Amino acid sequence: MKKIITACLTAVVVLSSAFSFGITSSANSIQGNKGMTLDCARSFYSPRLIRKYIDTLSKNHAEFMLLHLTDNERFGVENSYLGQTTKKAKVKNGIYFNRKTHKAFLSKAQLKSLINYAQQRHIELIPEIDLPGHDKGILKLLSYTKSGRRLKKQLVYRDGYNEFKLSKKGTLTLSKKILSEYLPLLPKGNHIGMGADEISLDNKTEENNFVKYINSIDSFVNQKGYKLTAWNDSFHKRTINRYHKNITVFYWSQNGQQSDPDDRKELIRLRATLPQLVHHGFKVINCNFYYLYVINFPKMYTAPSRFHWKELLDKWNERVWDDNNTSDIYKGNQKIDSALCIWSEPHEKYSSSKVYQLSQEYLNEFLQHQD
Repeated sequence: MKKIITACLTAVVVLSSAFSFGITSSANSIQGNKGMTLDCARSFYSPRLIRKYIDTLSKNHAEFMLLHLTDNERFGVENSYLGQTTKKAKVKNGIYFNRKTHKAFLSKAQLKSLINYAQQRHIELIPEIDLPGHDKGILKLLSYTKSGRRLKKQLVYRDGYNEFKLSKKGTLTLSKKILSEYLPLLPKGNHIGMGADEISLDNKTEENNFVKYINSIDSFVNQKGYKLTAWNDSFHKRTINRYHKNITVFYWSQNGQQSDPDDRKELIRLRATLPQLVHHGFKVINCNFYYLYVINFPKMYTAPSRFHWKELLDKWNERVWDDNNTSDIYKGNQKIDSALCIWSEPHEKYSSSKVYQLSQEYLNEFLQHQD
């Protein structure tokens, strides 16, 4: 089964009264740290704009920023192994463009500068390279060389969602080669993200292959002095005890926002809940899809949507992780961090500068929210 995100924009951006659950904050709550994720793959953000987001985080005493740099639409950062380098690029107003894909990307020097800029403001910047799925951007770059085309033929899972075969040793080798170029840019102890969301894990064999894959990636980055983050999609109930517990999990949805009732039911059966992950020792960051996603879509920025979103945020707290079952909130004493996710649509109408302006109200409201 392909785990492809469905068009839930109406439900998300209109924020209808159907989601007015009357949730109240608990007097016993432990306020977690806050941060944000920024989708730099579907929409390119210049270093200048990313710094401005970092400034907003710093002013509000936030802790982290995850940069989603790669996806199907773009591989948004320099990578020598994949042949996307500043030497081969076209430069316009300080921005590098791949001459073949015509897509903008950050140089390693720019990414390093952003990491340092954030660190000076006590913000951990987490670069995320999406693997082993959402990899049409990687596949595009591989297609330009004979060796890359050979790798595609060997490693691509044809029935998947632009993803690589977990059963192939070459997938792990390729992943390490790509990720290894960014580890030297990070301060020791920093996190690096590997995405790992919306991939095909429909049986025990695939689940077992993924456990081996992600644990190998985790060991690889740990040995070099870094930590790993991944999204919750592939952390299934029957394999939860086999994952390395030092992996930080960004939790966005248990049901994958599938429109088909049977698909939703199946994902709920497979995927661990946020409370289960915390109980089993994982650090989890709450990215609840309905409350904490700002999607670049016209209805998101209307006055009624802003008003309803603020109403819901006032009632939300960090232990509410599931939009369909608000009685199953996290009830333990572990601190739960949270992040506002500024996400793009492939055909969104706004420039990144306009998105920055429009999203500031949402980001400030979230960062200032208290249980």
